[in-house]
Amino acid sequence: MSYIQQYLELIPSFPFVIQVSLWFIFINAIAIIIFMGSAVLIRRNKRLTEELERELYPKNINFLTEVFNSDEDYTESEVLDRYTKEVKKLIKKEKLQKKIYPALITALEDMINKDAKILQNKNYMSVIRGLRIEEYLLKKLNFTNVRVRLRTFQTLSVLDLTAPDSTILPYTHSRNTSLRRESRSSYVAISNNDPFKFFDQADNSLNQWDSISLMQRLEMHHKNNLPNFNKWIKYSRNTSQLLFIIKAVSHFNQTSSASALIELLDSENHEVRREAITALGDMRIAEAEQPMMEMYRNQPQSCQDAIVASLLSINSGKALGFLESAYEEVNNLESKKLIAEAIYKYSDEGKAYIQELFHIEKGFNRLILEHIKNPLIPSRLKISKNALQKETGYNHDHFGLNLT
Repeated sequence: MSYIQQYLELIPSFPFVIQVSLWFIFINAIAIIIFMGSAVLIRRNKRLTEELERELYPKNINFLTEVFNSDEDYTESEVLDRYTKEVKKLIKKEKLQKKIYPALITALEDMINKDAKILQNKNYMSVIRGLRIEEYLLKKLNFTNVRVRLRTFQTLSVLDLTAPDSTILPYTHSRNTSLRRESRSSYVAISNNDPFKFFDQADNSLNQWDSISLMQRLEMHHKNNLPNFNKWIKYSRNTSQLLFIIKAVSHFNQTSSASALIELLDSENHEVRREAITALGDMRIAEAEQPMMEMYRNQPQSCQDAIVASLLSINSGKALGFLESAYEEVNNLESKKLIAEAIYKYSDEGKAYIQELFHIEKGFNRLILEHIKNPLIPSRLKISKNALQKETGYNHDHFGLNLT
């Protein structure tokens, strides 16, 4: 302190310009010291938190596994008492320290992601309420940090917890695009009022990640009480949302919306047409077969390829002649291979047709036929969702999204 005092007493003895410079140096030196001290403190706290989380994570997994696998019905207070004993060196009996929650919630999320049946466990809500997890998460929504809010919305959704509309709605109209999209997507899972209200909005743009996240929420929370997507197919003006709705119809096999999808075959947007074609094929809507064949020659390549794959999925037995003529007309080698493979897999008659061609074709055309007959060469055709369900009893369609 004596050095600082001497420095401050010395300043007035210099000319004004030098005094200003010395004061500037002094203030900046203090600011640097404060900044460095804060950085050291933040790094130290982060390190201690990470160490604590690493230590707590396996304890949390063991504790939660024991509670969920128990035949005993635990009350909220019993859960809290047991958890307090598990980590008694780190928490007080009546009030969990905030630093305990990240490791606890991470462990719980990981367990649910591995086995969603935990959400129906008889002791699940006792764990949530006894450890005040829901209360903690709702308080986190008041943070000004957008990243924290986004993460909290996702956690509430995974844990199947609802929140009052008054808590969520302010963020669903946020100017921050990421926060607005995530809060509207989370609203589907955590609203206790009208979870599908934001499908009516005109500004619901969805990127690929938003679509996957939203589909997972529909699958987890509303699989057995979905609305009819028909109205949004007809009235949605946002292309990305419309594409998502089409994928949702296909994923949940909502055949009641098939007529609306057939109307989309006349859409001006080729992405919408392609997605509608794929969905109709996945659901094996026979009524769509004739319109697809009629529109085929006037479509861009992506739509033509989707039509070929969908005709194979529908497999009514009536499209073989069309596929044969399409094969003869096509000039694109990739599309030629796709059509040839569709013919080969369509029926025994299709296999016979390809075999006849094999003795006639030469060069690249013959090579294409060799490729489609070789089971070791990967197929470009999307396997029908219904065919997979018939074989395995499970819906394998990557949440209805085209990931190929």
